[in-house]
Amino acid sequence: MKNIVFTITVLLFLSLTLNTNTSFAQTHSDPPYLKVVTAEKQITIDGILSETDWQKRYDYLVYGANALPGDVTYTVTGGILVDPGYTDTTITFVRFLHDGLKLYISLQSYDKSICRRTTGWEGDGLFMKIKKADGSTIEFKLFYSSAGVGAPIKFEAPSLNPTWGEGAGYVIPPGVVNHLASDDTGYTAEMVIYLDSLGYTDPQADIPVLINIFDPDGFDDVTTTGSYHKMWWGSEWGDSFRMLRLADPPLKHAIVTTETITLDGQLNEVFWANAESVVVSKPSNTSTGGYYKQWNSPLNSYNDQSRATVKFVHKGTDLYIGVESDDKSVCEWAPGWEADGLFLWMTMKDDYLPDPGQRLEIKNMFFGNVVGDSAHFELSATVPTGGAEGASFEPLGTVSHTEVGGPDDGYSLEVIVHTDLFGYSVLDTVRLSIVIYDIDYASNDAISADTSDFAPNWWGTQWVDKYFEKFHLFRQVVLSNSPTDVKDNHNVFPNSFVLKQNYPNPFNPSTTISYSIPENSSVTLKVFNVLGNEVATLVNEFKNAGEYNMRWQPSNVSSGVYFYELRTDDFIKTNKMILLR
Repeated sequence: MKNIVFTITVLLFLSLTLNTNTSFAQTHSDPPYLKVVTAEKQITIDGILSETDWQKRYDYLVYGANALPGDVTYTVTGGILVDPGYTDTTITFVRFLHDGLKLYISLQSYDKSICRRTTGWEGDGLFMKIKKADGSTIEFKLFYSSAGVGAPIKFEAPSLNPTWGEGAGYVIPPGVVNHLASDDTGYTAEMVIYLDSLGYTDPQADIPVLINIFDPDGFDDVTTTGSYHKMWWGSEWGDSFRMLRLADPPLKHAIVTTETITLDGQLNEVFWANAESVVVSKPSNTSTGGYYKQWNSPLNSYNDQSRATVKFVHKGTDLYIGVESDDKSVCEWAPGWEADGLFLWMTMKDDYLPDPGQRLEIKNMFFGNVVGDSAHFELSATVPTGGAEGASFEPLGTVSHTEVGGPDDGYSLEVIVHTDLFGYSVLDTVRLSIVIYDIDYASNDAISADTSDFAPNWWGTQWVDKYFEKFHLFRQVVLSNSPTDVKDNHNVFPNSFVLKQNYPNPFNPSTTISYSIPENSSVTLKVFNVLGNEVATLVNEFKNAGEYNMRWQPSNVSSGVYFYELRTDDFIKTNKMILLR
């Protein structure tokens, strides 16, 4: 049953994708880079693509002579029909994910003739070159290059370093490799490359690659007169590389403050300077994705790729969200409801699969098309009463909803989310999605198919409910307990689990607990008394691989011996500490 359901899903997806709107062709051909988003769950390299992460909405490549681009679908650099004699119809989708420095690549093809090219070394699948951190180039292959009916896919890493990756393939039934008796129904494949083995240390690095998809058809072990088509992103053999941009950190910390925000949109409080942030824009490696709408005009191009920095601070359970944008055209899309500004999707604690009618929407956006107007703050009816409030600030150089007078000078926003009304407490991890709409040159006095732009970008996902994007990408903001609560250390990747002795010990009034995790994992760090009763939960969230320090300053706790326990998916350790009042 699994194979039947999987096959139906793949074929339905292919059918929908091949009919994608063609209006994105101008800027959706041969992208110089693609963002690689973070996988939320572990990817099993079995070739089947059963993980929901592969089905989420983010940028990917489509290979095929008849391929059409879409809002997150990009076509490649070039191709050639080496052995002619037919019109190639195979479409192959190539997607990318990463988990820290694990780079995952998947292939989804509806190839009707899965085989190797008898007259050469090529076979259906992927050939790629990738640059190591030192700039040298190596090759990886994942293709059906072996002889014999039903031959499996073959993964090849550099010959001296076969452990630098792994791969697997899956032929969709009733297909058979190297067998011409009937048409095949396609294949899927997946591979992982361990980028740390290639010298990379930053999980938000740019990785230069070129990727070929080979498509021989009509060959078997004796037939040598088939056809062979191949396409590439970058170049065929190495003259030009493209970039995979490791992006989309899944978690940020809202640092704690004792200062009450002045809700005026200006972000002039001292605490904003040290706040953790994500940059939401097309090229950013700290946002998840986005798309650009061309208004069906071949004359248009995206000239104002605005950059919005989104910051996180909290006071108690009040989550402060600040936005600073350099947008040069602050407006609303005159024909529709979309407008520049922040569209925030919230979740109730432990309930983040809403029905469409239960979406929790917080908007601080430039609605209205009134020249010079500020942003309008709106809550959906499903948001708890008093759940959030917000304000905007427009500098003197910005006059919204008009293009008269030249470029604008950006805007800033402040929002307070009272997360306790959503069920959250201090130290909890708030799940949300941040969308920044970027509408340009679309005011009433400037709307034009040749100049107006519509380009939402997001950290998380654009739309949130169990039907519209049921495999949505919520991201996480921790209501941390200290201004110095430690974040991911992107430059340090420990090779083992470690729970260090707290320091100082004995302590009064506070102590620091340090720990390391070598892989992304769910983590809890709890404190117990000598009777085994839980005294405090210091960490309870998903953490990226790295080294962490957590400061504990207990209140209403007496002197004595306490135990702190680190627990992950694969590790448990407990240490003792002493509090002296």
